[in-house]
Amino acid sequence: MIDDDYIPGEGDVMPTVWWRVADHFDLTKRMRSSEIPGHPLIAFADEFTPTLRMAGPLYVNLLPYTAWDTTSPQNGIQRQIFETLAGRFPGMFSIVVGAGGPDVWLALRLTRLTDGIATALLEQHERYWAHRRSTSR
Repeated sequence: MIDDDYIPGEGDVMPTVWWRVADHFDLTKRMRSSEIPGHPLIAFADEFTPTLRMAGPLYVNLLPYTAWDTTSPQNGIQRQIFETLAGRFPGMFSIVVGAGGPDVWLALRLTRLTDGIATALLEQHERYWAHRRSTSR
């Protein structure tokens, strides 16, 4: 399944479910897409821009919560959240490969946001911040 068939006017009216998570997550625009045979939901970091004025599909940016270094043996909170979301909703998230480094993170096409995914995102948002609070003491 291809993740990025853009429809002009997409994002002009936000889906109702977006407003459940809007206070906690940012949006990003995908300027172009790469098709890798067998891996339609892989993206590259330089395909995204925070500038929402240009045409392109909208994504929920999960970089702050799911970015992790693939060369690290550490099983940090961001890796745990990445694995939880990707495992719970297989095929729904794009795996973004960082530019010039071993980092990966998740992005979610706004058209794929459902009530179930919104609930999971909010749970993981709280998990992330609970972890941050507990380790900052």
